[in-house]
Amino acid sequence: MADYELVQKLKNIFDGYPQVLAAYLYGSYSTGKQSPISDIDIAVVLKDRSILLDLSADIAQKLNISEEKVSITELKFLNPILRLKIVRDGVEIVNKGLNLDLIFSNDGEIVEVYELEEVTCKSWLKGNPVDVRIVREIIVGINEDLDDLEELLKYGYSRVMENKHLRKSLERTVQTLTESMIDLLRHIVAGLNLGVATYYKDYVNYAEKAKIISSNVANEIRKLIPVRHILVHKYRTVNYEEVWKIAEKLRLIAKKLVDETTTYLKEKLKIGII
Repeated sequence: MADYELVQKLKNIFDGYPQVLAAYLYGSYSTGKQSPISDIDIAVVLKDRSILLDLSADIAQKLNISEEKVSITELKFLNPILRLKIVRDGVEIVNKGLNLDLIFSNDGEIVEVYELEEVTCKSWLKGNPVDVRIVREIIVGINEDLDDLEELLKYGYSRVMENKHLRKSLERTVQTLTESMIDLLRHIVAGLNLGVATYYKDYVNYAEKAKIISSNVANEIRKLIPVRHILVHKYRTVNYEEVWKIAEKLRLIAKKLVDETTTYLKEKLKIGII
């Protein structure tokens, strides 16, 4: 836990700087694990960068420490994952009504993948790498979505587009099917410790590099990721003709993915899936 007295002193200092829109204490001082050689790490959002040197000197003077011990960094210049950790796990010193969604507006995928990696890492540390039960559950979900997709495609493009319920069902099925395909690769990549992902495409790249899936399947899945993002985050700009074409191809891609991943697990790792 952070030192309450230190946090209060910092709050008082930052109250005198209206140019600072938000500030977060992070690193060892934010967890109470500082040592005599630790710096005081602070991430800030500014509307005027010219105050940085004065602010750093002021903090050092009022805390009676060397200015070299004060490290102030602008949040927007940090690695996206570090930004997320600072805002989520650090100590908020000040926030003058700043909408932090603006800070992460371009990092949506990174945030999603980071959170998935945290969950996967915990499972891996428990010594349960490739969980056959989870693989089966994902494949069952893929097959269910494929059945739904087949049914929708039989209706034909015009009928689906004219019926808002069918249209929304098409969107949702393409989205969840794509997510399940990526989730299958994520579980295998993490279980085999093939690499840590920052973007969804990283799971595809790792699986392709390890020869778990073919380059053809990998290329097709990489094309699907932006479509998934549009369906999740920008659904009002959806090009339905494009989604329909993708849905037709998606049937084959998903089936090939399941075949290739199950074959790999059975033949290379001697893991029975079905």
